[in-house]
Amino acid sequence: MRVKLYGLLDCNNFFVSCERLFRPDLVNQPVIVLGSNDGVVVSRSEEAKKLGVPMGAPFFKVRDIVKENNIALFSSNFELYRDVSDRVMSVLNDELGEVYQYSIDEAFFQFSEKDQISAVSELLRLKQVIEKKVGVPVSLGAGKTMTIAKYASENEKRKSGAAVFYGQSWQELTAEISLNEIWGIGGKTATSMREHGLNTVADLLAAPENFIVREFGVHGSRLCAELSENAAHQPTERKGLQKSIMHTRSFSKTTESLSALEAAVTYHIERASEELRSIGGKAGSLGVQLQTNRYSDWLLQSGRQEIILPTPVSDTRTLLCYALALTKVLYRRGIPYKKAGVVLGRIIPADAVPVCLWEEEESMNDDTQLMSVIDDLNTRWGNDAITFGRVKRGGQLDHDQHRSPCYTTRWNEIRKIKN
Repeated sequence: MRVKLYGLLDCNNFFVSCERLFRPDLVNQPVIVLGSNDGVVVSRSEEAKKLGVPMGAPFFKVRDIVKENNIALFSSNFELYRDVSDRVMSVLNDELGEVYQYSIDEAFFQFSEKDQISAVSELLRLKQVIEKKVGVPVSLGAGKTMTIAKYASENEKRKSGAAVFYGQSWQELTAEISLNEIWGIGGKTATSMREHGLNTVADLLAAPENFIVREFGVHGSRLCAELSENAAHQPTERKGLQKSIMHTRSFSKTTESLSALEAAVTYHIERASEELRSIGGKAGSLGVQLQTNRYSDWLLQSGRQEIILPTPVSDTRTLLCYALALTKVLYRRGIPYKKAGVVLGRIIPADAVPVCLWEEEESMNDDTQLMSVIDDLNTRWGNDAITFGRVKRGGQLDHDQHRSPCYTTRWNEIRKIKN
């Protein structure tokens, strides 16, 4: 009898791995990738971890470590990372038929094998195929539930790269696994569990069910089921459209300039409306937010405005007109703003927008064909091929002096090989 298992693929140190694809000289060298306008560390190679670079650390706190150890430094290049992610998922989908992408570098899947040895062999085969066709290192784990598969994948990253736990092999591990290593248990929950004498997975599984429900609710009950090898979660594709799309980012420095805020809002509208069209939706509401530094005396000067649009729309031009009008309403002279963003809400399928028989000629612009052409050009030549009036790419929004080329998505940045 074949055993049905859940598997999880996880790309190792994904952003760093993407950078190394085109910089083989950096293999086995310390590398970090920065995010939030080069403000914090968002990805580290194993070598950088050993040198003491913490995840999420502000860059200014690790600047000396980077300099002293000659650590290679990159700004986040999400255009490259998304493309490499798509390639990984495409290969996995070709091999298995159906996968459920969980994040940019993780995907769940289901498969069945006759025993644990053959299951490990299948994961190692998938690992070899993906690493050969795409080039980024991956780890895979499997078990009878998604939670166990997640643990197996994490546990195996620095070993063979593939692990399967179920039945006796899982039961033997439960007394050794700390609860804070389990997917779905955050810091506060782990602390609360320790206060009740629950330190390991075995401790949690031995606790009375009514106690778990009383202290940790439905979440605790489902967690116990998952760790008992009874699937309480199913990997399913997102049904319907997401309710909203948010696009926001901090500035490298505070700004009091209305034009800088308008440039940033324009950038966010372009990206958010592009994403909206990519999922086949139209937005019925639009929100704009301008935020000050949360740790400054200007905290209460942050603001947000939202409007309900007359008709659901996905046209960048229309959304931008409303967004810039809201920006002017929110703006206060002399206030140092740290962050700007937009939210597209009340999203419905594009083909579900009702048509008014008495619609006037001067109604809202929503030229689907024009937007499709613009999206195609930006996909082919990069997000800056066609913009809507920004003088600079997001004003001071994009402080990414260490960004690598978009090797796989822009013809003008493709890697050149010299004889």
